[in-house]
Amino acid sequence: MPKKTNKKIYFWEPIIGSQEIKNIKKALDLNWPNEGHFTHLLEKKIEKLLKVKHAVCVTSGTISIFLALKSIGIKEKDEVIVPDITFGATAMAVKLTGAKLVLVDVNENNLGFNIKALKKKINKKTRAIIPVHISGRSADINLIKKIIRNKNIKIVEDAAEALFSKNKKGKYLGTIGDLGCFSLTASKTITTGQGGIIVTNNSKLHKKIKLLKNQGIEGRSDGGNVKHTTVGFNFKYTNLQAAMGLAQISNLKERANKLVKINRLYSNKLKSVKEIKVLKFDYKNGEIPLWTDALVKSKRDKLIDFLKKNGVECRKFWYPLHQQKPFKESDKKFKVSSSVHKKLFWLPSSLKLTEEKITYVCNLIKKFYKLNK
Repeated sequence: MPKKTNKKIYFWEPIIGSQEIKNIKKALDLNWPNEGHFTHLLEKKIEKLLKVKHAVCVTSGTISIFLALKSIGIKEKDEVIVPDITFGATAMAVKLTGAKLVLVDVNENNLGFNIKALKKKINKKTRAIIPVHISGRSADINLIKKIIRNKNIKIVEDAAEALFSKNKKGKYLGTIGDLGCFSLTASKTITTGQGGIIVTNNSKLHKKIKLLKNQGIEGRSDGGNVKHTTVGFNFKYTNLQAAMGLAQISNLKERANKLVKINRLYSNKLKSVKEIKVLKFDYKNGEIPLWTDALVKSKRDKLIDFLKKNGVECRKFWYPLHQQKPFKESDKKFKVSSSVHKKLFWLPSSLKLTEEKITYVCNLIKKFYKLNK
């Protein structure tokens, strides 16, 4: 039996250091804790980092998708297509607009759309498609762009898990479609507790998003004698959050390199285990694995329980959306997602992981399959 570690190995642990505290103190010293200078500075940093014209910080990744859809005019009776395997927030954002959610089965290679199934779902009511870059792995976005060429359909990328990850053509995920959406929750490469980012190269859409997130008001508001130019909401992003984000983004490259190292170690140490497969990432072309995805032939839940008993925390993949109560549909329509989700889980992917801890996890997995042959 592998030697047990003294400490629990967590699925994910955010790294928060002294610079975050210093930045937050600076924001407090300004006596302006709501959206302001630090927020705008973070947006500029993101624009430069991702080589995109516009970035807007908002309250969450869910709201980033919602506002992106609203900016392109999505409304009731419009149809928005989403892959069946994704976190529920992708679907919830569509529902917030009042549009019809259309689910499509996935493929086993990158867990993105089954392209044949996608083509069948596109019709005159389709107004937007949301490819999801799961764990930082690129969806087939260039192929989707070809499919909808000359159609009045927009692409809103769910890049919640893909900050700083690239596709084969060297483009940052989230900057390839009409709009890209990111999350800044605790389990992401950089975190501000809660938060989201919308990026676009379309100046008209950028202007609409700025109005939508700020009660339909142009520019900064003191809440007094202002003019509402359109219906809007309050999804502003505070200086306190942005101060934390500025500290984290300063070492984003180091974090990304660590995530690649973690994924490589798992792939190498588990390649001899036939019962488990670590899903591939295209490191060479710039894909960054946020989390390490694993697919097992059988006994996933027993394996996870075994690891848990030995101090290792893993995370099961999401249920397919069609199996969730708000979006219920028959399993018969989603053969791949209905089957594959039962075999998928995430190995510990924390930025605090050491090679020793990864070796311990891998040895436990080997031990489990020897005991369960």
